[in-house]
Amino acid sequence: MNTINTTTQTPFDQTVVGSDQDLSTLQRLEALHQNLRTVRHAMNNNIAVIMAMAELSQRNPAQTAKLCRLCLEKAPQIASSMAGFSELFENALQAEQNAA
Repeated sequence: MNTINTTTQTPFDQTVVGSDQDLSTLQRLEALHQNLRTVRHAMNNNIAVIMAMAELSQRNPAQTAKLCRLCLEKAPQIASSMAGFSELFENALQAEQNAA
């Protein structure tokens, strides 16, 4: 097993990498972290839109039906983002268990 004596800066902390396998694991974790950040950002954006539409609906009741339809379109987008990340996370976890 090749040993690499380097220090890698991650968003979580500074980690000493001891082997190629550790580096690969760290890279997969970093990719998962980046994906989580993207999913979290997309979900927050969709929730902000839903909240804004709810507020607009209160201020302009004549537009309630249209705004409700738009809100209902956002829910599947949020669920899809969560499901996609969950699948990616589960696959990564299973790959780690198989590697061990």
